[in-house]
Amino acid sequence: MTSIAHAGTDAQEPLLAQALTSTATAIFITDCNGKFVWLNDAFSKLSGYAWEDLIGHTPALLKSGRQPDTFYAQLWQTLQSGHVWQGEIVDQRKDGVLYIVDEVITPLFNACGAITHFIAIQHDITRRKAENDHDHQLAYQDFLTGLPNRASFTRCQQQAVTEAALHRKQLATLFVDLDHFKPVNDLYGHQTGDELLVAVAERLHAAVRHEDLVARIGGDEFAIVLRRLPDRGIASALAQKIIGTVSAPYAIQGRDIRIGASIGIAVYPEDGKTPATLMEHADQAMYRAKSLGGNRYQFYAAALDSACSPDIPPPTDASSSTP
Repeated sequence: MTSIAHAGTDAQEPLLAQALTSTATAIFITDCNGKFVWLNDAFSKLSGYAWEDLIGHTPALLKSGRQPDTFYAQLWQTLQSGHVWQGEIVDQRKDGVLYIVDEVITPLFNACGAITHFIAIQHDITRRKAENDHDHQLAYQDFLTGLPNRASFTRCQQQAVTEAALHRKQLATLFVDLDHFKPVNDLYGHQTGDELLVAVAERLHAAVRHEDLVARIGGDEFAIVLRRLPDRGIASALAQKIIGTVSAPYAIQGRDIRIGASIGIAVYPEDGKTPATLMEHADQAMYRAKSLGGNRYQFYAAALDSACSPDIPPPTDASSSTP
């Protein structure tokens, strides 16, 4: 047990007080009821609160609302039982800005073993957490469109397959490849091509249901997972909707640009029971759609031997869409 009465000899106490006050680590002390009795300059700077702001208050003044009441109840229970608590907390500065601390709170005892105070030591980890979040975003988000990337899609597709297997439901994987994108990119340059991809991503995201996932998996290729699929008709309807919305003209840098979309569809569990198999079969179905002229969709397997969507005339070639 740490005793506040044995923090140091009389000669050491001024040195200890100066050290606690001057350290760059945020520290505060409360009484046994959790009310502030002391804080150092580093804590004041971190929280934005001066000593006079905190008189009569508890650290609840710093609550950000990011942790539930049960979080604080468990924290307080740990401290009252005489144990040290350590963890991350999202607090709120006096000016309303949120910050994250790695905090250690230690009970202090008197000579009789009763808790008299609590001392809290905080390390600001806001920047580190932001950097980690940024790294995570780079790892799982397509830098151009803001959609999930291939890695993120693979992970989410696995979750969707697991959920479908558990509830004995169908799901569909759609592989979307843009028709006539390369001529646009070659003729007008990569900047126009990038703007076109961003516009397509926005249209795809707007076309699907809230529970579905759209990702850019590379180049001019996109993938979609349709969760909780009652029947193949839903996949057909969405594929037709996507073809219509992608084929609508784009106004980019003063040009009227038109492209199309070839879509392959694989349905779980009939067409595959793993994400890799579903993607492979959806890819094969997409190439079948493209070989039939593009701007259409095809289901995998038996449906590959016959057209499963109405023939849609391919869009005007990009080279003839200039004003």
